[in-house]
Amino acid sequence: MAMRKLEIFAVLLLYIISFTTTAQEEFKSNLSVEELKEAPVKLMPYPKEVSWGEKPIDFKQVEINNFNFLHPSVKSELEQLLFKAGVKTSKNNKNKIKFKKIDSLTREAYTLEITSDEIKIGASSDAGFFYALKTLEQIVDGKKGFYAVKIWDEPAFELRGYMIDTGRNFQPIETLKNHLDILANYKLNTFHWHLTDYPAWRIESEKYPELNAAENHRPTRDPGLFYTYNEIREVINYANELQIQVIPEIDMPGHSDSFTTATGHRMESEEGIKILEDVLYEFFEEIPKEMAPIIHLGSDEVDVPDPEGFMNRMLHIIESNNTSAVIWDPGLPANDRVIRQTWRPEHEIEKMDQSGLRGIDSQNSYINNSEPMLQIPRLLFKPIGQDSNHKIIGGIIALWPDVNLDEPFDAVRHNPLYLSLLTYAWTTWTADITETSSKFITRVPPKNSKAHDYFSAFEDFLMYHKNTYFKGQPFQYVKQADTEWKLIGPFEDKETLGEIKDSYSINDSILQWKNATGNTVYIRDRFKQGGFYPKAKPGETYFAHTYIYADEAKNIPVWIGFETPFRSNRAYTGIPEVGEWDVSGGTIWVHEKEIPAPNWKNPGWKPEKTSGWGSKGDQEVPWKDEELYWTREPAKISLKEGWNEVLIRVPGSSDYQNWMFSFAPLEQEGIRFSTSKN
Repeated sequence: MAMRKLEIFAVLLLYIISFTTTAQEEFKSNLSVEELKEAPVKLMPYPKEVSWGEKPIDFKQVEINNFNFLHPSVKSELEQLLFKAGVKTSKNNKNKIKFKKIDSLTREAYTLEITSDEIKIGASSDAGFFYALKTLEQIVDGKKGFYAVKIWDEPAFELRGYMIDTGRNFQPIETLKNHLDILANYKLNTFHWHLTDYPAWRIESEKYPELNAAENHRPTRDPGLFYTYNEIREVINYANELQIQVIPEIDMPGHSDSFTTATGHRMESEEGIKILEDVLYEFFEEIPKEMAPIIHLGSDEVDVPDPEGFMNRMLHIIESNNTSAVIWDPGLPANDRVIRQTWRPEHEIEKMDQSGLRGIDSQNSYINNSEPMLQIPRLLFKPIGQDSNHKIIGGIIALWPDVNLDEPFDAVRHNPLYLSLLTYAWTTWTADITETSSKFITRVPPKNSKAHDYFSAFEDFLMYHKNTYFKGQPFQYVKQADTEWKLIGPFEDKETLGEIKDSYSINDSILQWKNATGNTVYIRDRFKQGGFYPKAKPGETYFAHTYIYADEAKNIPVWIGFETPFRSNRAYTGIPEVGEWDVSGGTIWVHEKEIPAPNWKNPGWKPEKTSGWGSKGDQEVPWKDEELYWTREPAKISLKEGWNEVLIRVPGSSDYQNWMFSFAPLEQEGIRFSTSKN
């Protein structure tokens, strides 16, 4: 009897623990799912307060009132918007566009009201007016005219940024301007320009032209290509017109092979320090503090004999120029006036017990270390500055095309850049999600949960912008909120499941199915942050099962993959052999018919290292289209009318691999997923 009571107590305790865990993982957001679903225009990022009218208003002509005080760039934005909308301007027109300066609003805040006969825009600065017009442009682009609406909006964070590394792989000026246009359209206001790194020094130097010489750059990395000061000023001026500040990064004292090759001195040496001082003085003479009020010094991933002395000398020059400094965190020590940009959890503030320093959040935000389908929940459900003691001023999402590129645009083709920028713009502007689960860093939220409902609503916004603004561009995402799977494992070297059962008995234990959602499902991710089986071990096999209902017999293109290698590093399991989908043995069947693998151009290729950091030789081998499921030709899947059974075998062979599968239909009309035939 006592034992029975103990069992009951244990069950109750487990229930309480389960309930508490569920409560702790409760999802909360300021914007309701209903509001997002019912919004007639999918504004990105969504404003703080919106009240929609009943119908759109068709303005053919307008009179513009009280706009002479606007900056020319804002006036130009208005002219382009009206031209695109087919609206002419005329005097004494009953329809008005009125601008009003409202000093009580914060710098980037704005108000926007569209009624039957006028558009009223209020702000305290050019930035606010600019963002109001960007919102108005999205409303007009909704193909419904000037929809009646009343908006009050302001950003949650003062700094909302994007970084690209041009030190490792040069990017043309026009490409950078294109990126700036996208930042501006989605109210991102900071461009972090990483200008120097191991392979090359990309900043013009008149005093030390050897820094720019091709023979001193890595021969595989655009040797001899650099940005003249005229070009740097051109980019900064272009960005400023779009309300974007540029933070140039001169990385020191690490990441400096080309500097050492060119000068014959390491940066931390006395000779190297004197050269760097000259370089900084030259930079500030060419780029005054008004153009670049913040300079990034890097300082990460390096040990030097006198780190305090080195940083003090560099920071003295920067602060003497009345310029603010940023360094990576963890990085070398610096005074508390320096802004820390956190890139790893073990940041300096925790080690030094210094709280309240200004901080920029870049944790879990590297685009090149992302799986396209899971990048959205990873960014959407990670609050900016979560678990940090810094005084967070914002976040910067980073693109590090570390591996050599065949073409500059491959940085975009190989990485989910555009969808990441849009999601990050939403996160940094709205800070809408206030409570969530860390599980969503590696998975789509489960169906019938509040987090899933929000994810589904956001996905509608994302797909609208993909189809409206990014046609023909590499936008590596398709809808996945309604993609359902059942998972089971681990098995030992099991080829297939045969008959699908409710459970399986393995070594005196019972395996039960787990429900999963999404086009990509992690068994366990490379960084061991989660997945559905975070304790999975090499040699084990897992299976995924679902049904696809088709309204008629059809062939559909599908992205299929079994390992998304992270593009920062050439270490992964490699290209499969002929006839295989996956080095580890992954297989897919649709209504019991095995789907043939791609015709690999380089079957069996493996990098020199399959774990850790890739070898120097492999880092110079550019990614090929066949290695990434979104750049190779999609598989053709034949569906019969009615229910189609899908079974996927997902073995693991390496403790380092991104252990996963992707199954993403590119044409979804007339099909739906279900874990049972209903």
